[in-house]
Parts: sequence; structure tokens; C-alpha cells
Amino acid sequence: MKAKDPVCGMEIESEKAFAKREHEGRTFYFCSQDCVSKFDADPHKYGHPKEQGHDKGHSEHG
Repeated sequence: MKAKDPVCGMEIESEKAFAKREHEGRTFYFCSQDCVSKFDADPHKYGHPKEQGHDKGHSEHG
């Protein structure tokens, strides 16, 4: 199943995700430790994303 990393916006396969987290009844999938750490630090910020493009700095851990 396709999923979008809520931190960087990268589209990933949920079964191949680096990690996953539950937040307010939803499951989120992550492409890297960097994205998981950012989510863990402020899950509300990333757990309720606004409609945005892929502009959240995915290249930081490319």
C-alpha cells in the first residue's frame, strides 16, 4: 500500500517503511530515522498536515 511520509512528503510503500507510528487513531509511515525523530518530537505538527507540496526538506537525509 502506498503511504506518504508526513514529515518530508515522500511516497513510500507502507510494508517497506523504515518505521510507523500511531497518532490519534491514524497510522503514519516514515522513510528514515530523521523523519521519525521529527515526528516524535512534535506529532501534532505532522499528524495534521496542511495541503502542501513536497517542500519539507527530504533532501536533508537523501
